[in-house]
Parts: sequence; C-alpha cells; structure tokens
Amino acid sequence: MSPVKVHDLFAHREDLSREEFFAYWSSAHAKLATTFKQIKHYTQSHRAGDQDLLPGFGETWPDGCAETWYDDVSEVEAMVAEPRFAAELMEDEKKFMNLENPRPLLVSELALLDEDGFDPEQRGVKLLIFAARAAGSSREDFLGAWSGADDAALGRALGATRQALYTPVTAGGVLIQTDLEDDSQQEGGGSYDAVRELWWRDREALEAATAEDSEPWRRLLRVDALDGPRSITLIARENVVIP
Repeated sequence: MSPVKVHDLFAHREDLSREEFFAYWSSAHAKLATTFKQIKHYTQSHRAGDQDLLPGFGETWPDGCAETWYDDVSEVEAMVAEPRFAAELMEDEKKFMNLENPRPLLVSELALLDEDGFDPEQRGVKLLIFAARAAGSSREDFLGAWSGADDAALGRALGATRQALYTPVTAGGVLIQTDLEDDSQQEGGGSYDAVRELWWRDREALEAATAEDSEPWRRLLRVDALDGPRSITLIARENVVIP
C-alpha cells in the first residue's frame, strides 16, 4: 500500500478569537496529536489574511486545515480504532474547534509536481484549492480534466515555488468521503474530489500570480471542470509540527 495524506478542514469555536484558536491548536492539541505513532508527518495550515482573492469559488469557511501523513490507509484505520483517539484527541478538539459544521475529510495520494524553488526554512504563503467536480462528471473524468502534463510548467510561470496535487484514495479506509452527489446539499462543507497546493515566497507574489489577466493561472485552474460554488480556497501559513 502507498503513503496517504488526510486533509481535515475545520473552523474555530465561536467564543474564541482566531488568535486563541491558532494558539491552542499549535500548542496543546499539536502536542497531543504527536503521541499517535501512526502520524508520520503533521502540518497545520493556518488561515492567513483576506481570503477574497479568487472569484468564482465558494466562501472560505475554514480557519485551518490539519494535514497528516500515514504509511498507508490501514494506519489511519488503526489510529481511529484506538480508544485514545475518541477519548483524548477528539475530546480535545471540543476545546477550540466549531464541530457543528460538516467536516470534510479527504484521504489522498500525492503527486508532487514541482519544488525546485521551495525553501523549507522560508515556506512563504500557501494556497490550497479544494476542488469539487462539476455536476454530471465522474471523479475519473474530473481528475483527467483538472490535471495535465503542463501543470508544473504553469506553476513555474506563475512564480510558484512548489506545487502538489492530491487525488483521493478510492478503496478502503474509514475516513474516505462519499461521492459528491451524496452530500452536495450540505452547507459549510461537503465532499471535495482533489486538492491542489501551491506555495509562493510571499502574499504579493501570490496576488500577482492569480490576477484575472494571468493566462497561466486560467489554464492551471481549468474552471470548466469545477463546481465553483462548492469548491473553496484557503490562503494559509504553515506550522510544521512533525517534519
């Protein structure tokens, strides 16, 4: 089996400020998560600044995305099956997360497209695109349309320092989402069919890359393949917990 990653989106508890949310998540909760041996790498993507940069997408409702890596899907299943997972980790989430919203989870495999310009010590700003396929499109057709052989070149033309594409694991696993049609009416977050992640050296470079008249950006985004209102973006700063 291949290594997998889980993207876990959530918002802050309404009686906490975002600053309080980030502080608890990056300290006490992060420390607790590191006690689960199945987690091999762990990065927190913290919502950063104005999110209204990319028109045509749904409202950015999450305040962050927990990103955890595992050796394979069976390790995800093993962690969830541990009594400590519910009794400790999920109980701790109540202290800082708004758990009333639907909580999309995507278990996926990585296609690392480019990282020639990436400095892991100066990670810059990160854009996550959570893509939901257009109505009537199969996931297979969507993935074929939303990625291409020129993705790495387009990212470089946009000044991105790193680009990764995550596509869903479609068999096995306790956290794998249902297909789009099964929960398309949920508010506050439903299924996503893939995640594209791009990094830039700073916010100014990201804004320049995603300008409306940017031909490489339009080609990379391939909006015709997306259900725009159900797809969302998250502009974030990374907190690396387990490198």
